[in-house]
Amino acid sequence: MSVELESTANLEEIYTWMEQIPFSKPKKNLARDFSDGVFMAELLKRYYPRYVDIHNYIPGNSIAKKIDNWCTLNRKVLSKLDVKLGKDVINQLANSQPGVIEKILIELRAKILKDCNADRNSLYAEYEEDEKKEVVKSVLNPEEIANKTVPRHVFVRLKQELEEKNELINILHQKVSHLESLIKLKDQRITDLTSQIIKPIEQSITPRTFAASTISKLRTKI
Repeated sequence: MSVELESTANLEEIYTWMEQIPFSKPKKNLARDFSDGVFMAELLKRYYPRYVDIHNYIPGNSIAKKIDNWCTLNRKVLSKLDVKLGKDVINQLANSQPGVIEKILIELRAKILKDCNADRNSLYAEYEEDEKKEVVKSVLNPEEIANKTVPRHVFVRLKQELEEKNELINILHQKVSHLESLIKLKDQRITDLTSQIIKPIEQSITPRTFAASTISKLRTKI
């Protein structure tokens, strides 16, 4: 396959891949869509969620804001994936230069597939080689429901996230139980204080009532 044909094939794969991703807004032009880095943050969030805090990336029209988003992505995410971008590339991306984002996506796609392939032998030992490749490639499609298996690194990541969420739920349950105990103690305290207030009042009222009754009887006799 010639370099030109291979490049065309790669681009077709990238465009097909992008069509499968449900971004936050409709896709119109790849270079402009990715220029502020938000689409890239959303894309990376799907495959490397632990690295990406989507709230750090705010859509913007100014070149300065776009560069800022890309620099944040570069520092916090891409550098950890060995896909670090140079300043010139970031400027080109922010200025929507045609063809630049496609090159980045080709490199990123290769990285994702490489991560999927890393542990596939241990996970898919019983599969034929062709079947392994199809399963690994299906990871790029987030809407793939026919695939009944996932790469090991995806499984490990999801398992870890589940454990973290379960731990958080347990902590919240403990806090709720603690607050309920405090409420019960406060209710009991309020009841005790109310009782202490009412009792003296009742005691002070009783003698007066008795005295009034005695005076009334004396007047009747007179």
